[in-house]
Amino acid sequence: MSAAPLGGSQTGKNPTDRGKLGSKVHLLVDERGAPLAIYITGANEHDKWSADDLIIHIVVKRPHTEQHFCADKGYDYEDVHQFVGLHKYIEHIKHRRRRNEPKDECPIPGEKSFPARRWVVERTLGWLAKRRSIATRWCKKSENWLAFVHMACAQVLLKIIFG
Repeated sequence: MSAAPLGGSQTGKNPTDRGKLGSKVHLLVDERGAPLAIYITGANEHDKWSADDLIIHIVVKRPHTEQHFCADKGYDYEDVHQFVGLHKYIEHIKHRRRRNEPKDECPIPGEKSFPARRWVVERTLGWLAKRRSIATRWCKKSENWLAFVHMACAQVLLKIIFG
């Protein structure tokens, strides 16, 4: 999430920053951390609403080998599971414990042996947050800020490829 003091389109009240305006960058990366899809929403929009848009906005053609979809607890909803399965991903979505669910054992098979690998996405988001124009959104138009995010992703991709 990034602060957006000037507001503009695709901003919302940030629930973690005392209701100040902010934007959220949703990112889909490969196993190296190279950005594949970017989607921007307001800070008050829930993650599950952007999962299908993120999968649809992939800019490269997917190979025919099996692919995994690792996500955190914010995406553990039935409609997200259905959409990910529909697009033929093997899903590794961290289980979100429901009310009155016992704490002792996780009902999702394979979660202990195949945990969600969110650190790859978090590392890429950390690389993006080092840029001043991404850390705080000073653009009122969401298209301009999205262009800055795209340029930063291109720099990250060049860093991954050429070291």
